[in-house]
Amino acid sequence: TGGLGGTSDDITRKILATVLKRQLILREDLLATMRERFSRVGRPAPANLEAQALIPFGAELIPNEVGLAPGLRLRAGERRVLYALPGVPAEMEAMAERAVLPEIASMAPAALFVERSLRTCGIPETVLAEKIEPLLPPGVRVAYLPHAGTVELRVSAEGDPAEVEPYLDRLTAVAKERIGPAVYCEGEITLEEAVGRSLLARSWRLAVAESLTGGGVGARLVRVPGASRYFLGDVVAYDNAAKVRLLGVPESTLAEHGAVSARAAEAMAAGVRERLGGEIGVSTTGIAGPEGGSAGKPVGLVYFGLSWEGAQTSLRRMMPGSRELVIERSILTALDLVRRVASGVAIE
Repeated sequence: TGGLGGTSDDITRKILATVLKRQLILREDLLATMRERFSRVGRPAPANLEAQALIPFGAELIPNEVGLAPGLRLRAGERRVLYALPGVPAEMEAMAERAVLPEIASMAPAALFVERSLRTCGIPETVLAEKIEPLLPPGVRVAYLPHAGTVELRVSAEGDPAEVEPYLDRLTAVAKERIGPAVYCEGEITLEEAVGRSLLARSWRLAVAESLTGGGVGARLVRVPGASRYFLGDVVAYDNAAKVRLLGVPESTLAEHGAVSARAAEAMAAGVRERLGGEIGVSTTGIAGPEGGSAGKPVGLVYFGLSWEGAQTSLRRMMPGSRELVIERSILTALDLVRRVASGVAIE
């Protein structure tokens, strides 16, 4: 992946042509298509556009529906296929999912491995391993894939799918029960999708108030098509005066306890829920760092507020890592807390 643009460091096409001993051919049809795309949006075509239309002889083009440079498919012998994709993640992922991975799967033998996936939030990888490892019989593989507060657990086994699938289904059900409410889905849905499903099941609408996460919770929610059915809106109140004016947080609360406190988090959640008219409100307030911490309130300290159906609570968490990781972990934690409350499961 990468190196398919038109700048001097984009050398993938040249290297492929050199290694395979093929000429680079100017594809006039590709050049015309790329020029037409710039014309359509009223922009002049860059001078280096022609370089992106130089293709190793015999290469097939993989259309790029997200960006400009197409991917390449080159056959190098009867059983060898090379794929070159753009390095921009959104372009690479779209092309891989649509064209490359299905083609590779069709070339492979019948599936030998069956896989099941559980996605979790709020449980460390090491604790997850302690719960799962004793359940695994010989021949079953497990992979833990952590990412900023979430861990995907993949369990796989080799054999005839007709025999292995029921066995893995039973094992996954036991693992899910062992892990408990930290499991937010079985399969491939995202945490924000799981939140939406939980809210829809209760006919609840969510209101969000954010400080340190700066709109990140709301941004994750609106990634899901149809989020307007359960997501009312997001108030980003970073400054204390905004917390008072927009969310109704009492000035006395901020003076006595500070903006990073359980009381402030609860007041933010209750305030946004009342103002937007939702059935549940969630809030985030904390110290993302790298500066601004103190002995009593260190960097990484985050409070989450929740308000729903006559109930109100807050949670204190210490988030490790850089500023970016503290914010990302806080976004995921806020989403997971909403999921737990809406699903009627324990808030640990």
